[in-house]
Amino acid sequence: MDLKRRRDFLKALVITSSILVLGRLGLNLQSGSHGLTSFSSWYVVQYSNYTPSLSISSYVLTVDGEVQNPLQLTYQDILQMPYQEVQDTIQCVSLPSLLSANVVWRGVPMSYLIEKVNPSSSVIKILAYGADGYVADLPLEKAMKDVLVVYAVDGQNLPVNHGFPVRLAVPGWWGYTYVKWLTRLHFTSRNVLGYWESLGYPDDAKK
Repeated sequence: MDLKRRRDFLKALVITSSILVLGRLGLNLQSGSHGLTSFSSWYVVQYSNYTPSLSISSYVLTVDGEVQNPLQLTYQDILQMPYQEVQDTIQCVSLPSLLSANVVWRGVPMSYLIEKVNPSSSVIKILAYGADGYVADLPLEKAMKDVLVVYAVDGQNLPVNHGFPVRLAVPGWWGYTYVKWLTRLHFTSRNVLGYWESLGYPDDAKK
């Protein structure tokens, strides 16, 4: 589905199913403290109808590819790493004025993981894989700046339908780069495209 068709589809969904959209996609009619969007009003857009159910006890994030020091990180490993908190507005590229949420992410800076794995000098991208089968690609230059491997939002664990236990946050970029249920980060020197990028969405997803 190309960008125009996706936008048309979501517009039709909003128009014909407004009650459902208000309840499930959350059009920011309710706010929590400090202007943050409450979980009940946070929009949900998924690659498929499948919502993974991952266990903290068995969770592993694989960090591999063209790197010197590949990693297999448990949830506890991630919690013990340096973290940052960043206030952000996540928005769907198709309907940004309606499908958006104001949140505070907490997570490990991607730059820290990049330093740990020591990628080859030829690496240009990181492919991010979700447990639902979704894939997005991130240019290494962006990943080095302000991308987070997130495990908490607004001071709480991620809700299941928003990527529990770990997801990506890519402040300043569109929501299709914020991979939920993150299970793998693969470093590559090839210009590989993620799901939406392969359908015409830009690698540079800056809003």
